[in-house]
Amino acid sequence: MDIKLKLDTFLKTAKRFRTPIVSGAAFVLIISLILGVLVISGKTRKDQQVAVAAEEAPVSSVVADTHDVRRLDGLLVEPGMDALAPYGVMIENHPDARPLSGLSQARVVVEAPVEGGITRFIAFFDPGASISKIGPVRSARPYYVEWADGWNAPYFHVGGSPEALALIPSVSDFTDVNQFAYGKYFWRDHNRYAPHNVYTSSELMASVVEKKGATSTTMPIAWHFQDAATTTGRGDVNHVSILYGGSFNVAWNYDQELGVYDRSQSGRLQKDADGTQVEAENIIVIKTDAEVVDSYGRLHLRTTGSGEAIAYRDGSRFVIRWTRSPWEPMRFETTSGAEYLLSRGRTWVEVTTDDAIFSQAK
Repeated sequence: MDIKLKLDTFLKTAKRFRTPIVSGAAFVLIISLILGVLVISGKTRKDQQVAVAAEEAPVSSVVADTHDVRRLDGLLVEPGMDALAPYGVMIENHPDARPLSGLSQARVVVEAPVEGGITRFIAFFDPGASISKIGPVRSARPYYVEWADGWNAPYFHVGGSPEALALIPSVSDFTDVNQFAYGKYFWRDHNRYAPHNVYTSSELMASVVEKKGATSTTMPIAWHFQDAATTTGRGDVNHVSILYGGSFNVAWNYDQELGVYDRSQSGRLQKDADGTQVEAENIIVIKTDAEVVDSYGRLHLRTTGSGEAIAYRDGSRFVIRWTRSPWEPMRFETTSGAEYLLSRGRTWVEVTTDDAIFSQAK
């Protein structure tokens, strides 16, 4: 019963009597009633203090202990979200396609040369993210198929080279999403000219992955991570340059205060169509071999074996190596053979094919 209501009732009753005896009796009765209610309800001062302490107790330590490290980027996520295979999307880099959409939201990006001296990206997205526009999406190449399969990533593209399209059906348990076969999970932006106008979104990708029964696909453990250095522990290597040629030249500049690398392309900061700056916590430049496979000038890049690599993290430069076995993820190791640890966050892998470009990645 409400204590305040009882007090009001008894006080009104007491006002009817003016004698000290009656008033005193009423006062004693009120006090007894209050104590009785408190005892019955258990709301003693000690109990109230315990309740307040429980409400104010910090829960951050409990939350942190129940989170898992996401294999994609080292961030702490809810249990069950750590090993989900990312979505791999082919995104073009032709000047007519710029500015791009959604690239800044990718957790891992691999940039590599294709025909005609241009570069193209495979961008890996967290399947739990919400991104309204990703693209322009372009055609497949065989080495991107191999990188996607290494992480068990559903692969989104618009057609492909003959070599890529011949390879895809031969890959075991590969989730392929070709716009030619799954057109309703893409759309064309009529404010742009074809072929630079095909886009998808997180919602559409999730829908087709569910349709194909691949929602429970997991990615293997490929990388391990360390916490980023504090401001006082950051290095002074503030610039990375990768000269792909012409408007495809890339620069990454390290922001000492924020601890991230800002990407520039063709001498300008690279931003998505919505104005979001493209950034990363890790930059890795790897060298591989390439050969021309047809009269169109299409390339085949070696994705297996090992090769030289340079890594940039926390404003420091590291000479490392990359390794990869068939149908497995790309891995990185120090010159002594130990595993190279990345900073938690976004990683960009810049793939080069000749010594001159590699030597300029400094």
